Parts: sequence; structure tokens; C-alpha cells
Amino acid sequence: PEAGEVSDAPPEAGEVSDPRSTRDRILDVAEEIISRRGMEGLRLKDVAARVGIQPPSVFAHFEGREAIGDAVAHRVLEQIACVLESALAAGGGLEAMLRRGARAVAAHLYDHPGHTRLILRDLARTRTGPELALWSPAMDRIGERIDALLAEGRRAGTFRELPEGAFLPAVEGAIVATVGWAGFREEDGRPATRVSREELLARVEDLAWAYVRAPEKG
Repeated sequence: PEAGEVSDAPPEAGEVSDPRSTRDRILDVAEEIISRRGMEGLRLKDVAARVGIQPPSVFAHFEGREAIGDAVAHRVLEQIACVLESALAAGGGLEAMLRRGARAVAAHLYDHPGHTRLILRDLARTRTGPELALWSPAMDRIGERIDALLAEGRRAGTFRELPEGAFLPAVEGAIVATVGWAGFREEDGRPATRVSREELLARVEDLAWAYVRAPEKG
């Protein structure tokens, strides 16, 4: 297949010699399929064919389709945590840091539509019981870093007081809604919106800043 294209055909000879673990290869293939077809298009037989194993062998590593989706989501959250940490590490003023962090995460999700699809799936799930585990430890790292930035902004009078735990869900929702509101193109999995990437990133950045900035003193 062409670069980035998902194929249902069995792997070519030699493909099974990939030095990565079978579990990692399952996750790589699953992420690629989700990027193109969404979770509803993830079929275990397709994953097994691409990895070069028999379908029952998938169950030696995962309980089923949803478990694969959860494991891919863990990897996604770890990547997002690293993107955010890198963006905030560049320093600068409080507004600049917040805008840069929101833009960096939005850019990552725009460029990795499968990640956006997984977050959409998890936003639709009730976050109680076992689902809560999906959001740590990477989400704990993200939350701690954001909480520190918001606290610094409040002390400086730059950011307003927000309800505890309100910022991340609000910005997450803004990013996912902005990137994924128009759906995804069937042919390549990219966001179907006609708005340019730069316009989308600017919208998310402005939404994040508008949500946290302190009101101007009259």
C-alpha cells in the first residue's frame, strides 16, 4: 500500500521479523487503523493480518478491541503530556505559555487524527470506575503542570479563579470540538473541516486564553 495507507492484506514475507514486541506492533497497527476508520473500524482480524499473527493470538496480549483502544489511548496521553511539557518548558510570560501549550496540543491532535478519535470515544464514556485509570499517570502529569501554571497566573493577577479541575476538560473539549467537529475524511482520516490548520490552532489558542484571563480592572 501507499505510505500511510491501511491495508487488509496479509503481511508480506519478512514483515513478521519486526524487532519490536508483538504487543507494540499490535498497538502501532491499531493506531493506524483508528486514524483512518475510527474505533468502529478496528477489527481484530485486520490487526492480526497486518502484524502477521493469527487472530486468536491477539488475545494473548489484549482482552479485546476496547482493551486495544485503551492501550493506544494510554500511549496517546503520554505523547500529549510530552508535547505540553515541551511547550511550557520554553518559558516566557504567563499568557504566552498558556497560548503556546494550548496551540501545541491542538497541533498534535490535528496532525494525529486517530488521537482525536480516541479522545472523542473517551469523552463519550462515563468516567467512573475503571475508566478513571485511563487518565493517569500521564493525565496526572498534565494536570499538575497546568495547575502550577494557573496558580502562578492567579497570584500574578493574570488569570481568574477557576473551579477546581475545570480548565483541562474545558480546553480538551474546545480542542476536540474544534479539530473534530466536522468529522474526518474517509479517504485519509484527516479532519474534514475546510478551515485551515492555522485558523484552527488560532481558535483553540484564543479560546484557552479567553477562558482563563482575569477581567480587566475598570
